[in-house]
Formats: sequence, structure tokens, C-alpha cells
Amino acid sequence: MSVSIKTDSPLKAAMSVSSMCRLLKMSRSQFYWHVKRGTFHAPLYLASNKRPYFTAALVEDNLKARETGVGVNNEYVIFYERLPTTNRSEGKKEKADHSSLLEGLKRAGLEGVKPQQVNQALAVCYPKGTTGHDENAVLTVVFRHLKRSGVG
Repeated sequence: MSVSIKTDSPLKAAMSVSSMCRLLKMSRSQFYWHVKRGTFHAPLYLASNKRPYFTAALVEDNLKARETGVGVNNEYVIFYERLPTTNRSEGKKEKADHSSLLEGLKRAGLEGVKPQQVNQALAVCYPKGTTGHDENAVLTVVFRHLKRSGVG
């Protein structure tokens, strides 16, 4: 059974440890932990400056070990996949900018309306949000709600 390793570009003759870690999709510390266990080949070192590098053959072996789950020492290994990261702002509700709505309410005669009161009115009148609603219609509905509530 042959495993084909697909990379975006052909392998270089020599590759740095950072590049190797990027290909394997793991941190340097995790990579060196696997090197210590024998899962991956250890890097070779240049004689001139002692910089670590990998030859194309070593890179292929390491990639094969990552894909198959069988290390270069022929022991089974289970790699944990990183979960895709999400923006922190995606999970939180954005603070809505109701400045134009506040300005419209002020022009309509409601002077002392606070943003918090507008947010509460919007939550009651438009529980699913105002997306797709005309801005003037939203202003009218919020104005009526606030007037009935005794605000202003």
C-alpha cells in the first residue's frame, strides 16, 4: 500500500525546522517532543553554523508518519488535530450603533432617550433583529414603543 503525499510545492533539497513544523501543522515544541519519542526524524546540522535542516527524504518520511499515524520508528501514534480557530468577536454580539436611530428619535421629539432604552425597545419590537427592515419603519415602531412605555 502506497501513500501519496500531496504538498503545494515540490520539496526543496533542504528545509528548516520551522518549515517542517508548518508542513506538519504543529508547533516546534510538539515537533521536538515527537522527535524525542522517535516519531519523526531528528534534524541534521550544517557543519558551518550548526543550523538544523532536513533533507527532502527526511521531510517525506516525516510527512508520511504524520499522514499514516505510524512513526519512523514503526510505532503507532495518534496526532491531535487542532480545532479551527474562531474570532473572539464572532461569538459575542456586536454592540450595535444606534446613533442614527437616536438622532431620529431626537428629531421626533424624544429628547432624553438613552442607548440602553433603544436596545430594550429593539429587543421587544424586533426579537429577530432589524435586518431586512426599512430604517424609517424601525424608527416609527421604536418611537411608538417608547412613547407607550412613558419614555420622553
